[in-house]
Amino acid sequence: MTTKSILAEQIQRLYARFLDKDNPSDVIDIREVKLLVNQSINKVLKLQVAESFKAGLVDVPKCNLIQYSNCGVTQDSSNNRAYIQLPAIPLTLPMDMGIWSITPNSGAMTPYIPIPSQDVLVFQGTNLSYLEGKIGYYVQGKRVYFTKDITLTANGSVSGVTVNLLVSDFSQLTDNEMLPISPEVESTVIDDVLQTISNGRISQAEIASKQQQQ
Repeated sequence: MTTKSILAEQIQRLYARFLDKDNPSDVIDIREVKLLVNQSINKVLKLQVAESFKAGLVDVPKCNLIQYSNCGVTQDSSNNRAYIQLPAIPLTLPMDMGIWSITPNSGAMTPYIPIPSQDVLVFQGTNLSYLEGKIGYYVQGKRVYFTKDITLTANGSVSGVTVNLLVSDFSQLTDNEMLPISPEVESTVIDDVLQTISNGRISQAEIASKQQQQ
């Protein structure tokens, strides 16, 4: 296990020792490295999840599954439904599986039934019998709509729900919190950030060289 600070410092040392050994005075700003670490972790884990689903697997890295508690429910009485605002943007996955689960705050074992966005029209009206009396949900933009107004007493008087999302956003972790990633991911992130920094420095050198020639 490691932290963003440890990764960033390691990358800074590796860059100075191997990639830029001829110019030791060229020190990379640690803040820049930390930003790149964030971006790289997000990219690597997103690719891992996408490849897993592409191979027909649903083994999701636990570090991608983030719980958001007590998301406020808003009534949409004109359409006899209710909705919540997505607390974060989930991974784009088949069948809207980026939204892993939604449950009432007080009912962790009674999840609502997901309806893929592309099937919403099919399940409207009389076809809602498919849910066998249970309440479903579907995604539209940055909102999640429920098939019934769950704020009503008849539907549970729900004012808040717990949402589990598959996301690739580690910006909410502090620099010194332990990152829930494997050693393999650590190694991939280090290589990726070093490559990004190296490419960026080469581009800057080329620009400076061209400017001097003008």
